[in-house]
Amino acid sequence: MSTGNDNRSLKQKKILDCALKIIRDHGDAGLTMRKIADCAGMRLSNVQYYFQSKDDVLAAMVSTYFGECEAELTQVAHSCESLGRPERTHRLISEVLKHGTELSDMCRVFRELWAISSRNDVVSGEMTTYYESLCRVVSNSIVGTEGSSRQKARVGSLLLPFVEGYSITASSLPMTVEEVADMLTELTLGLMDN
Repeated sequence: MSTGNDNRSLKQKKILDCALKIIRDHGDAGLTMRKIADCAGMRLSNVQYYFQSKDDVLAAMVSTYFGECEAELTQVAHSCESLGRPERTHRLISEVLKHGTELSDMCRVFRELWAISSRNDVVSGEMTTYYESLCRVVSNSIVGTEGSSRQKARVGSLLLPFVEGYSITASSLPMTVEEVADMLTELTLGLMDN
């Protein structure tokens, strides 16, 4: 039997899924409380019961979405734990770069969120928290517990900006994903030797 909290959670999830769909398909200019309500098949007052404003929807949507993205990367990192450092590094880099080979829904959403973050402090704060966490996941996975904080900072500072930029430019670059993964693996392992 379902409780009120279960129903509320399902309704909130539906609202957040609709907000994400609207941002992905139409950008944040298309995101209004009324459009979210229409997409969710709800009355506007029902949506406002759970989220009083568009900023409340954005904050919850971004937090939920980033949590899912981080969980996915964490799962990839855990699947590489038994590998040696070179293999672990290459596999993690390869998996992350694969998202950039085509204009995926994830890339569309992130581009919109970057734009929103430039004028919305709540989204900007969520993005900062997400990238800090992502940096820890990537650098801890590659460097491991035996590495120094300097090595972890260097690895994260190389890979995260590259991967984000790669998601935009991958289709126009002259190297394959595998060649780029090989190059980044070599650079990353070299950073840990210095």
